Amino acid sequence: MHSLTNSIKRIASTTFEQPYLKNTSIGYRQRIIELVILGIWISIVVFTVSQHEFWRDEVRALSLAQLAVSPFDLYEIIRQYDGHPFLWYFLLYVGNSIFHTPLVLPVTSILIAFLAVAVFMRCSPFPLWLRTLFIFSAFPLYEYSVMARNYGISMLLLFVSAVLYKNRKSKPLLLAFVLALLANTNIHSAMLVCFIMVLWILDSCVDVHTGSMRKTCSSLFPPIAIVTVGVLLCLLFTWPRPDTMMTSIKGIDGSDVLHAFMNSLVKPYYAFSDLVPLHMPHVFTIILLYLAIFGLFYRLHYVLVALGSLVTLGIFFEIVYRGYYRHQGLFLLFLIFLYWILIDSIKDTQNLRKFSKNMLYVGIYVSLSILIVMNIYKGKHLILKDINREYSSNKSFAQYLHTSEKYKDAILIPEPNYLLESFPYYDSNQIYMSRENRFGSFVSFTNDIDFVLSLPQLVDIAKELQEKYEKTVLIVIGHQEFFYRDRKRVKYSYGNKLQFTWNSEELAAFKRQTFLVKEFTSAFGDESYNVYALK
Repeated sequence: MHSLTNSIKRIASTTFEQPYLKNTSIGYRQRIIELVILGIWISIVVFTVSQHEFWRDEVRALSLAQLAVSPFDLYEIIRQYDGHPFLWYFLLYVGNSIFHTPLVLPVTSILIAFLAVAVFMRCSPFPLWLRTLFIFSAFPLYEYSVMARNYGISMLLLFVSAVLYKNRKSKPLLLAFVLALLANTNIHSAMLVCFIMVLWILDSCVDVHTGSMRKTCSSLFPPIAIVTVGVLLCLLFTWPRPDTMMTSIKGIDGSDVLHAFMNSLVKPYYAFSDLVPLHMPHVFTIILLYLAIFGLFYRLHYVLVALGSLVTLGIFFEIVYRGYYRHQGLFLLFLIFLYWILIDSIKDTQNLRKFSKNMLYVGIYVSLSILIVMNIYKGKHLILKDINREYSSNKSFAQYLHTSEKYKDAILIPEPNYLLESFPYYDSNQIYMSRENRFGSFVSFTNDIDFVLSLPQLVDIAKELQEKYEKTVLIVIGHQEFFYRDRKRVKYSYGNKLQFTWNSEELAAFKRQTFLVKEFTSAFGDESYNVYALK
């Protein structure tokens, strides 16, 4: 054990003693190595994107941005149809306004992720081997780059905030502005911004000996105001509408919060199980997470902030919206942010108490390193799966329609309605949302829809559309049970509110009135389906 500790200390010494290696031949060679590593990273990401089929949550944001006539339209559009903060939609709106191509979606995502990993490689105080491991883990290499969503912006702005944090006294407004933008990437980042602001205030109180308390407090008022406006703006866009079906937050009581609080504190593996992807025992997850948190012991309020963010995200995941892998990754990024700014604040490790130094080394070189290595394994699995198999069937379906004289102008009726939300990225066929009685490229997740839809109703809608528009109508059914069950009531979507029903007689009638056009069932995501046409 003693030799292991000494080994960790020897490795760790490079972190504090030579983080940048400026103006030396070693530093020059390291910069060349960093550029080569970044070149390998961008090559892997671009190749994976070229093989990636975009999923509905990716294309939905682009469809909403394309709907806006001006930036001011984004507020009503996002509030009505989505409920995410505005920043990602605004970037897509600007890109689409300039270039008018769906390629804006992957290009914007790749560019943002590349800037994030470049900042991390160039500016973070971690040793080269740890920086390299991180950028080739699942989040920078896949989840926040290949998958075109708002989480890549969180990664970039979090790392930029870490760079600016050490100069917060000289440039407080710049840091506050970046944090305000970070709060408008996603609701999870807005929570983390609140903890960063608490950390900023506590750090200012700890350093108060450099000036008067009154002067310190007065200097914090403008950045607090800017960050507060950013968080409020996030809430303005994300607060659930009365008719939403995406969350049941208004039905939550105190006992639900208390139960979620205890689970987050005592059983964090419930909320963060995907961060340890090798199916390790629950106790292993608990040890890793708490070692990473208590590795910040040099400054106790850093431990409290890390613990607070763990509990807050855990509560949110349990009672508001489930935390998927991409959401859980934000907590890992936040831990990296905390270690980053903590290392930047330490001028000389020789002045650290032995216990604080050992905890810091264990936190970085044991807990964080293990978490990162595990997510390298996860990233490899995700990338190979995406390259070798289809993520969504919509690309293949669009190519099929594009080359078909008979069906290239067909009207499409999906069930579930959200099945074809990524289809508009590839082709322009009209899509009819049967539960909402309208044409559109995305679903409205509100209570103002038909919750129950039967197979005969779906056929009747197809007949009406075919007669009215004199076009072929294709029925796209993605319920896997439909392929092998003669009778079923399928419940799905948020709170299992939506239902699709059929019985053996209705199925027999459906088979008499339609024929199978083609199967698109090879996707490993949930966008697999069979396509039927009316006889």
